[in-house]
Amino acid sequence: MSEERRRVPRYSAHAKAGVHLPGVATTIDVMIEDLCVLGCLLEFAPTLEIHQECEFTIAWKDREFRTLAVVAWRGELGQVGLEFHNTDPDNQQLLREICAEFLMKPLVRLSNRHAQP
Repeated sequence: MSEERRRVPRYSAHAKAGVHLPGVATTIDVMIEDLCVLGCLLEFAPTLEIHQECEFTIAWKDREFRTLAVVAWRGELGQVGLEFHNTDPDNQQLLREICAEFLMKPLVRLSNRHAQP
C-alpha cells in the first residue's frame, strides 16, 4: 500500500491571483484551482517553466498575500504547480486564514505510480 504524499490539506480555491516574473513589467493573471499552505495548483499557466522563480499574489478581503514561489511541475494541459518559498510568519497566517475560507479536499491515498521515492 502506498503512503500519502500530501503533507498538508489542499483546498478547492477557484480564485484569481497574479504571478510576477523577475525582470518582467507585467503580472500574469491566473486562476488557482487548489491552494494549501505550501503552494498551489494553477489551472492554466502555459508560459511558466519548471524551476522558474516568481512572486505569487492573491488579494483577499482588503488584504494581500504575497510570497516568492517556484514552478515545481507542469501538466500536459497547461496546469502548473507552484511551491511557496520563504513566506514570513504574518503572511503564512494570512494564507491559513485564506485556506480556511475554502472547501478542504479529501485526503486520499495515491497509487504507487505517484509515490515519491
